[in-house]
Amino acid sequence: MSGAGPDLTVVPWADQDAAALRAEQQAGLAELYDGVEDIEPELPAEQMVRTVLVRVDGEPVATGSLRLEPHLPTGTGELKRMYVRPAWRGVGLSRQVLVALEGAAREVGLRRLVLETGLRQTAALGLYASAGYRRIPSWGPYVDEPGSVCLGRWLHDEDRTRVLVINGSLGAGKTTVGDRVGRLLADRGVPHVVLDVDALTSAAPVPPDDPFHQRLALDALARLAPLYRERGLRHVVLPRVVEEPADRADYERAFDGADVRVVRLSVPEDVRLDRLRTRATAPDPGELARTVELEAILRRAGADDAVVDGVGDVDRVAERVLDAAGW
Repeated sequence: MSGAGPDLTVVPWADQDAAALRAEQQAGLAELYDGVEDIEPELPAEQMVRTVLVRVDGEPVATGSLRLEPHLPTGTGELKRMYVRPAWRGVGLSRQVLVALEGAAREVGLRRLVLETGLRQTAALGLYASAGYRRIPSWGPYVDEPGSVCLGRWLHDEDRTRVLVINGSLGAGKTTVGDRVGRLLADRGVPHVVLDVDALTSAAPVPPDDPFHQRLALDALARLAPLYRERGLRHVVLPRVVEEPADRADYERAFDGADVRVVRLSVPEDVRLDRLRTRATAPDPGELARTVELEAILRRAGADDAVVDGVGDVDRVAERVLDAAGW
């Protein structure tokens, strides 16, 4: 490869070099997805408001475009046809294209960007995750596509919803610490809501394939999320067990692209057992056994951003949780 630096320029959507790169991208996607064509093989030129092209020594090597799709909410743009030629991958060109398009979006007054990619495009998923893009509900042509991944990012920090999931086994004190986290946020003047997810899912009958009503929880949260956004409540605290790393994407999607942090309370087994025994006149043997089993599951799952000591003064524990979450 040449030692010359990349030259990034704005070009018309119809630019021949950009069009040739888009054709390469479409051929590569068809090969990756077993011959299945792009869901939107043709894009209306009038919706493409900015296209960037990267050349090195005159050779076109990367491109991407910003689209204003009329069915998306006001203030939202869509990233399309992001592509870097294979020989030039891994040197940061895709991030340069992404940054340029984000700048263009701000210039035209957009507050949010969304995009669609696929489960097999692991490099793209890694790029977008590192750039702050989070899972959002599928829209339009992607709703019924199981291999589709829709992502979004708020371009202004004040627009982002932040979700803190306080994880831990039975008796770890998730609800108590969550309530205290809420008090600390109130003392700091931070608009927030603390949700007892277990109360949202105290329902019967219990589906055999969803014994903890997780689907019900996520559906309920997705319906509440717009209300909280309307009220300016951009910090959401959820005391809730997180057994699977994939649960993070579910919470991101429920809150329409929220920044999710999972912090687990680490509490010794004897302390958890003592708490469970003392909080009920007749301790449930199932709960006593479950706290031991669940603690092992949570440690193996590794779904947490941080693990904090959950023993001691509850205010100190809550402060440790907030610090670990970066709040």
